Amino acid sequence: MAVIFKRYQIEFRTIEQGDIEQLRQWRNRDDIRLMMVDQSEISPLQQQTWFERLGEHKNRHHFALWFRDQLIGYANASFDESESASTGLYIGHEKYRGSMLAICVGVGLSEWCFEQLPITGISAQVVPHNQAALRFNESLGYRVGEQNDNWVFLSKTQPEFEQARERLLPLLSRFS
Repeated sequence: MAVIFKRYQIEFRTIEQGDIEQLRQWRNRDDIRLMMVDQSEISPLQQQTWFERLGEHKNRHHFALWFRDQLIGYANASFDESESASTGLYIGHEKYRGSMLAICVGVGLSEWCFEQLPITGISAQVVPHNQAALRFNESLGYRVGEQNDNWVFLSKTQPEFEQARERLLPLLSRFS
């Protein structure tokens, strides 16, 4: 269980074989699955195939999220465009859903993305009816760009993120 990086007590670890069934179960829950780009249920075979292919794209990073020695969720970052990254995450562990840990993950993942490459921004997309995710992303400095019936496209620059992080520091300091 290699820790790639750690921020705010969250360990962003390499996904291991022992993680994938729990991640799949969480991913298939309606409250998580219906917020994804691909909303289909994932079979054990599909999950295994996904796991075996994780290392094929060097510009895509997948993380098992651990807090206090417990798997709590999943995050990813893709550097598919030369000047920006896109990210996604979910907290699956029932004890931590809706907690400050999602903010810790979001801030930590954004920090890591801006440290990796000289990118100018990070993007995300959210289904329009997921108001909690929209508020969450706006608290991390994202601003709404385009919107259609299926998606709200958000983006943030590094200065916008740093401003948002500054506002969040009193909360984040509890996890430093």
